[in-house]
Amino acid sequence: MFAIPPLGDNPSHDAIRLADWVELNILMGEEQSTSVTEITGLLAETPPDNADDSERRDADSELTQSGFWQSAEEIAEYAFRELAERAESLGGLYPIEVDNDVAQLRGEESGRDVYRFLVLLRARQLYRGALMDDGGDSGLAFEKLVKHAMGAYVGSGPEQRVRFGDAGGYRGNGLPLDLREAVQELSRRMQVLPGQVSETKSGDYKGDVVAWRPFLDNNPGQLTVVAQATISEGDWMNDEPASRWTDGRLFTFVGRPITAVAFPETLSLTSRDALKGSQFSSIPFDRIRLLQVLQFQSLPSKLRKRMEDWVNVVGARLPRD
Repeated sequence: MFAIPPLGDNPSHDAIRLADWVELNILMGEEQSTSVTEITGLLAETPPDNADDSERRDADSELTQSGFWQSAEEIAEYAFRELAERAESLGGLYPIEVDNDVAQLRGEESGRDVYRFLVLLRARQLYRGALMDDGGDSGLAFEKLVKHAMGAYVGSGPEQRVRFGDAGGYRGNGLPLDLREAVQELSRRMQVLPGQVSETKSGDYKGDVVAWRPFLDNNPGQLTVVAQATISEGDWMNDEPASRWTDGRLFTFVGRPITAVAFPETLSLTSRDALKGSQFSSIPFDRIRLLQVLQFQSLPSKLRKRMEDWVNVVGARLPRD
Protein backbone atom coordinates (compact mmCIF):
# COMPACT_ATOMS: atom_id res chain seq x y z
CA MET A 1 0.00 0.00 0.00
CA PHE A 2 0.98 3.60 -0.38
CA ALA A 3 1.92 5.47 2.77
CA ILE A 4 -1.00 6.96 4.65
CA PRO A 5 -0.80 10.73 4.11
CA PRO A 6 -0.18 12.97 7.13
CA LEU A 7 -3.31 13.47 9.18
CA GLY A 8 -4.04 16.48 11.36
CA ASP A 9 -6.38 17.27 14.23
CA ASN A 10 -9.60 17.71 12.21
CA PRO A 11 -11.38 14.32 12.28
CA SER A 12 -13.71 15.07 9.35
CA HIS A 13 -10.91 16.35 7.13
CA ASP A 14 -8.68 13.44 8.15
CA ALA A 15 -11.43 10.99 7.19
CA ILE A 16 -11.81 12.63 3.77
CA ARG A 17 -8.05 12.50 3.22
CA LEU A 18 -8.20 8.83 4.18
CA ALA A 19 -11.01 8.26 1.67
CA ASP A 20 -8.84 9.93 -1.00
CA TRP A 21 -6.01 7.58 -0.02
CA VAL A 22 -8.27 4.52 -0.38
CA GLU A 23 -9.25 5.70 -3.87
CA LEU A 24 -5.60 6.13 -4.74
CA ASN A 25 -4.64 2.60 -3.66
CA ILE A 26 -7.52 0.98 -5.53
CA LEU A 27 -7.25 3.02 -8.74
CA MET A 28 -3.46 2.76 -8.96
CA GLY A 29 -3.63 -1.01 -8.66
CA GLU A 30 -2.14 -1.40 -5.20
CA GLU A 31 -5.25 -3.07 -3.79
CA GLN A 32 -8.25 -4.51 -5.62
CA SER A 33 -10.29 -4.07 -2.46
CA THR A 34 -9.97 -2.97 1.15
CA SER A 35 -12.18 -2.83 4.21
CA VAL A 36 -12.90 -0.74 7.27
CA THR A 37 -11.28 -3.41 9.45
CA GLU A 38 -8.10 -3.44 7.38
CA ILE A 39 -7.79 0.35 7.40
CA THR A 40 -8.54 0.46 11.11
CA GLY A 41 -5.70 -1.94 11.76
CA LEU A 42 -3.26 0.16 9.75
CA LEU A 43 -4.25 3.32 11.59
CA ALA A 44 -4.11 1.66 15.00
CA GLU A 45 -0.54 0.46 14.44
CA THR A 46 0.78 3.98 15.04
CA PRO A 47 -0.16 6.12 18.06
CA PRO A 48 -1.76 9.41 17.04
CA ASP A 49 0.38 12.54 17.09
CA ASN A 50 -1.49 13.88 20.11
CA ALA A 51 -0.86 10.78 22.23
CA ASP A 52 1.01 11.68 25.42
CA ASP A 53 4.36 10.18 26.45
CA SER A 54 2.81 7.66 28.83
CA GLU A 55 0.62 6.31 26.04
CA ARG A 56 3.60 6.05 23.72
CA ARG A 57 5.72 4.25 26.34
CA ASP A 58 2.85 1.89 27.09
CA ALA A 59 1.61 1.47 23.55
CA ASP A 60 1.55 -2.32 23.86
CA SER A 61 -0.87 -2.36 26.79
CA GLU A 62 -4.38 -3.70 26.18
CA LEU A 63 -6.01 -0.48 27.41
CA THR A 64 -3.94 1.77 25.16
CA GLN A 65 -4.39 -0.47 22.14
CA SER A 66 -8.14 -0.41 22.74
CA GLY A 67 -8.12 3.39 22.79
CA PHE A 68 -6.10 3.58 19.58
CA TRP A 69 -8.37 1.02 17.91
CA GLN A 70 -11.53 2.89 18.82
CA SER A 71 -10.33 6.23 17.41
CA ALA A 72 -8.88 4.48 14.34
CA GLU A 73 -12.16 2.65 13.72
CA GLU A 74 -14.15 5.88 13.97
CA ILE A 75 -12.07 7.67 11.34
CA ALA A 76 -12.03 4.58 9.07
CA GLU A 77 -15.83 4.31 9.25
CA TYR A 78 -16.16 8.02 8.50
CA ALA A 79 -13.87 7.58 5.47
CA PHE A 80 -16.02 4.74 4.14
CA ARG A 81 -19.18 6.81 4.60
CA GLU A 82 -17.49 9.45 2.46
CA LEU A 83 -16.70 6.84 -0.20
CA ALA A 84 -20.28 5.59 -0.09
CA GLU A 85 -21.60 9.12 -0.63
CA ARG A 86 -19.34 9.55 -3.66
CA ALA A 87 -20.53 6.22 -5.05
CA GLU A 88 -24.17 7.19 -4.48
CA SER A 89 -23.82 10.59 -6.15
CA LEU A 90 -22.09 9.16 -9.24
CA GLY A 91 -23.79 5.79 -9.51
CA GLY A 92 -22.19 3.60 -12.16
CA LEU A 93 -19.76 6.37 -13.10
CA TYR A 94 -17.84 5.96 -9.85
CA PRO A 95 -15.04 3.48 -10.54
CA ILE A 96 -15.15 2.05 -7.00
CA GLU A 97 -17.95 -0.08 -5.62
CA VAL A 98 -18.69 0.44 -1.93
CA ASP A 99 -20.68 -2.25 -0.14
CA ASN A 100 -21.05 -1.66 3.60
CA ASP A 101 -17.48 -1.83 4.95
CA VAL A 102 -15.72 -2.97 1.76
CA ALA A 103 -14.51 -0.88 -1.19
CA GLN A 104 -13.36 -2.53 -4.41
CA LEU A 105 -12.59 -1.68 -8.01
CA ARG A 106 -15.66 -1.69 -10.23
CA GLY A 107 -15.53 -3.97 -13.26
CA GLU A 108 -16.54 -1.34 -15.82
CA GLU A 109 -13.70 0.89 -17.02
CA SER A 110 -15.86 3.83 -18.16
CA GLY A 111 -14.45 7.04 -16.71
CA ARG A 112 -11.73 5.24 -14.78
CA ASP A 113 -8.81 6.87 -16.61
CA VAL A 114 -10.25 10.36 -16.10
CA TYR A 115 -10.93 9.80 -12.43
CA ARG A 116 -7.51 8.21 -11.88
CA PHE A 117 -5.92 11.37 -13.27
CA LEU A 118 -8.03 13.55 -10.97
CA VAL A 119 -7.25 11.39 -7.94
CA LEU A 120 -3.53 11.59 -8.65
CA LEU A 121 -3.83 15.38 -8.90
CA ARG A 122 -5.27 15.18 -5.40
CA ALA A 123 -2.32 12.99 -4.37
CA ARG A 124 0.01 15.92 -5.20
CA GLN A 125 -1.72 17.69 -2.32
CA LEU A 126 -1.83 14.72 0.06
CA TYR A 127 1.93 14.17 -0.30
CA ARG A 128 2.94 17.77 -0.73
CA GLY A 129 6.26 18.01 -2.54
CA ALA A 130 6.93 14.27 -2.41
CA LEU A 131 5.87 13.55 -6.00
CA MET A 132 8.36 16.05 -7.45
CA ASP A 133 5.75 17.52 -9.77
CA ASP A 134 5.95 21.25 -10.45
CA GLY A 135 2.40 21.40 -11.80
CA GLY A 136 3.46 22.31 -15.33
CA ASP A 137 2.33 19.27 -17.32
CA SER A 138 -0.38 18.32 -14.85
CA GLY A 139 -1.82 21.84 -14.73
CA LEU A 140 -1.86 22.05 -18.52
CA ALA A 141 -3.61 18.68 -18.85
CA PHE A 142 -6.11 19.73 -16.19
CA GLU A 143 -6.94 22.94 -18.08
CA LYS A 144 -7.55 20.90 -21.23
CA LEU A 145 -9.79 18.48 -19.34
CA VAL A 146 -11.74 21.34 -17.76
CA LYS A 147 -12.30 22.82 -21.22
CA HIS A 148 -14.22 19.70 -22.22
CA ALA A 149 -16.04 19.59 -18.88
CA MET A 150 -17.30 23.14 -19.25
CA GLY A 151 -18.30 22.47 -22.85
CA ALA A 152 -20.26 19.44 -21.70
CA TYR A 153 -21.89 21.43 -18.92
CA VAL A 154 -23.30 24.11 -21.22
CA GLY A 155 -23.90 21.70 -24.10
CA SER A 156 -21.55 23.37 -26.56
CA GLY A 157 -19.88 21.83 -29.58
CA PRO A 158 -16.11 21.38 -29.99
CA GLU A 159 -15.79 24.75 -31.73
CA GLN A 160 -17.47 26.61 -28.88
CA ARG A 161 -15.00 25.72 -26.13
CA VAL A 162 -11.48 27.12 -25.84
CA ARG A 163 -8.54 27.10 -23.46
CA PHE A 164 -7.89 30.78 -22.91
CA GLY A 165 -5.30 30.14 -20.19
CA ASP A 166 -1.64 30.40 -21.15
CA ALA A 167 -0.28 27.38 -19.27
CA GLY A 168 2.60 25.84 -21.18
CA GLY A 169 3.42 29.20 -22.78
CA TYR A 170 0.57 29.11 -25.29
CA ARG A 171 -3.21 29.32 -25.41
CA GLY A 172 -5.32 26.52 -26.78
CA ASN A 173 -7.41 26.25 -29.91
CA GLY A 174 -5.18 28.52 -31.97
CA LEU A 175 -5.71 31.65 -29.85
CA PRO A 176 -2.80 34.13 -29.91
CA LEU A 177 -0.70 34.44 -26.75
CA ASP A 178 -0.96 38.24 -26.85
CA LEU A 179 -3.92 39.17 -24.63
CA ARG A 180 -5.38 41.87 -26.84
CA GLU A 181 -5.16 39.70 -29.94
CA ALA A 182 -6.62 36.73 -28.05
CA VAL A 183 -9.60 38.83 -26.91
CA GLN A 184 -10.20 40.08 -30.44
CA GLU A 185 -10.05 36.58 -31.91
CA LEU A 186 -12.27 35.05 -29.24
CA SER A 187 -14.81 37.88 -29.56
CA ARG A 188 -15.02 37.09 -33.27
CA ARG A 189 -15.70 33.42 -32.55
CA MET A 190 -18.29 34.18 -29.89
CA GLN A 191 -19.82 36.98 -31.98
CA VAL A 192 -19.58 39.52 -29.15
CA LEU A 193 -17.85 42.89 -29.02
CA PRO A 194 -14.37 43.02 -27.50
CA GLY A 195 -13.73 45.29 -24.53
CA GLN A 196 -11.19 48.09 -24.38
CA VAL A 197 -8.13 45.91 -23.87
CA SER A 198 -4.84 47.78 -24.14
CA GLU A 199 -2.49 45.13 -22.75
CA THR A 200 -0.17 43.49 -25.25
CA LYS A 201 0.96 40.79 -22.90
CA SER A 202 -0.05 37.27 -22.01
CA GLY A 203 -2.36 36.50 -19.11
CA ASP A 204 -5.89 35.22 -18.60
CA TYR A 205 -7.31 37.04 -15.54
CA LYS A 206 -8.14 33.65 -14.03
CA GLY A 207 -10.19 32.66 -17.03
CA ASP A 208 -8.52 29.44 -18.17
CA VAL A 209 -11.51 28.12 -20.10
CA VAL A 210 -14.39 29.68 -22.00
CA ALA A 211 -17.33 27.69 -23.37
CA TRP A 212 -20.52 29.03 -24.88
CA ARG A 213 -23.75 27.76 -26.42
CA PRO A 214 -25.02 29.95 -29.26
CA PHE A 215 -28.51 30.06 -30.74
CA LEU A 216 -29.12 29.20 -34.36
CA ASP A 217 -30.25 32.76 -35.11
CA ASN A 218 -26.67 34.05 -34.54
CA ASN A 219 -28.05 37.02 -32.62
CA PRO A 220 -26.27 38.34 -29.50
CA GLY A 221 -27.09 36.71 -26.21
CA GLN A 222 -26.02 33.19 -25.30
CA LEU A 223 -25.05 30.98 -22.39
CA THR A 224 -21.35 31.46 -21.57
CA VAL A 225 -19.21 29.99 -18.82
CA VAL A 226 -15.76 31.24 -17.84
CA ALA A 227 -13.79 28.86 -15.62
CA GLN A 228 -10.58 28.89 -13.66
CA ALA A 229 -8.75 25.58 -13.26
CA THR A 230 -6.53 25.26 -10.19
CA ILE A 231 -4.57 22.31 -8.81
CA SER A 232 -3.32 24.19 -5.72
CA GLU A 233 -4.74 22.82 -2.49
CA GLY A 234 -7.28 24.94 -0.69
CA ASP A 235 -7.09 27.85 -3.15
CA TRP A 236 -10.21 27.32 -5.20
CA MET A 237 -12.46 29.66 -3.20
CA ASN A 238 -9.96 32.47 -3.83
CA ASP A 239 -9.52 31.70 -7.53
CA GLU A 240 -12.69 32.96 -9.16
CA PRO A 241 -12.35 34.53 -12.62
CA ALA A 242 -11.56 38.24 -12.33
CA SER A 243 -14.43 40.72 -12.42
CA ARG A 244 -13.32 42.04 -15.80
CA TRP A 245 -14.73 38.86 -17.32
CA THR A 246 -18.23 39.95 -16.31
CA ASP A 247 -18.08 43.77 -16.19
CA GLY A 248 -17.43 44.45 -19.88
CA ARG A 249 -13.73 45.21 -19.72
CA LEU A 250 -12.73 42.10 -21.69
CA PHE A 251 -15.90 41.36 -23.66
CA THR A 252 -19.25 43.12 -24.02
CA PHE A 253 -21.61 40.23 -23.39
CA VAL A 254 -25.37 40.28 -23.88
CA GLY A 255 -26.17 38.08 -20.93
CA ARG A 256 -23.70 38.03 -18.05
CA PRO A 257 -21.39 34.98 -18.18
CA ILE A 258 -21.47 32.29 -15.53
CA THR A 259 -18.18 31.84 -13.71
CA ALA A 260 -16.83 28.56 -12.37
CA VAL A 261 -13.78 27.14 -10.61
CA ALA A 262 -12.56 23.57 -11.15
CA PHE A 263 -10.31 21.76 -8.67
CA PRO A 264 -9.24 18.19 -7.77
CA GLU A 265 -10.34 18.21 -4.10
CA THR A 266 -13.89 17.28 -3.11
CA LEU A 267 -16.54 19.70 -1.92
CA SER A 268 -16.96 17.58 1.18
CA LEU A 269 -13.89 19.33 2.61
CA THR A 270 -15.96 22.54 2.72
CA SER A 271 -18.99 22.70 4.97
CA ARG A 272 -22.36 23.59 3.47
CA ASP A 273 -22.64 26.48 5.91
CA ALA A 274 -19.30 27.86 4.75
CA LEU A 275 -20.43 27.69 1.13
CA LYS A 276 -23.74 29.37 1.88
CA GLY A 277 -22.14 32.13 3.92
CA SER A 278 -19.18 32.89 1.67
CA GLN A 279 -18.67 35.63 -0.86
CA PHE A 280 -17.88 32.95 -3.45
CA SER A 281 -20.27 33.36 -6.38
CA SER A 282 -18.98 30.88 -8.98
CA ILE A 283 -20.02 27.29 -9.64
CA PRO A 284 -17.59 24.93 -7.87
CA PHE A 285 -16.55 21.88 -9.88
CA ASP A 286 -14.74 19.37 -7.70
CA ARG A 287 -13.52 16.11 -9.20
CA ILE A 288 -16.87 14.41 -8.50
CA ARG A 289 -18.76 17.03 -10.50
CA LEU A 290 -16.12 17.02 -13.23
CA LEU A 291 -16.51 13.27 -13.70
CA GLN A 292 -20.27 13.66 -13.76
CA VAL A 293 -20.34 16.25 -16.55
CA LEU A 294 -17.65 14.43 -18.53
CA GLN A 295 -19.56 11.14 -18.61
CA PHE A 296 -20.73 11.43 -22.21
CA GLN A 297 -17.69 13.24 -23.59
CA SER A 298 -15.44 11.65 -26.16
CA LEU A 299 -12.11 13.11 -25.12
CA PRO A 300 -9.35 13.57 -27.72
CA SER A 301 -6.93 10.67 -27.78
CA LYS A 302 -3.99 13.07 -27.38
CA LEU A 303 -5.42 14.37 -24.11
CA ARG A 304 -6.06 10.87 -22.81
CA LYS A 305 -2.48 9.93 -23.71
CA ARG A 306 -1.13 13.03 -21.97
CA MET A 307 -3.04 12.21 -18.79
CA GLU A 308 -2.03 8.55 -18.92
CA ASP A 309 1.66 9.36 -19.40
CA TRP A 310 1.63 11.79 -16.50
CA VAL A 311 -0.15 9.28 -14.25
CA ASN A 312 2.44 6.61 -15.07
CA VAL A 313 5.41 8.88 -14.36
CA VAL A 314 4.14 10.58 -11.22
CA GLY A 315 2.32 7.53 -9.91
CA ALA A 316 5.64 5.70 -9.71
CA ARG A 317 6.79 8.30 -7.17
CA LEU A 318 3.99 7.71 -4.67
CA PRO A 319 5.52 6.98 -1.26
CA ARG A 320 5.01 3.48 0.11
CA ASP A 321 4.98 2.10 3.62
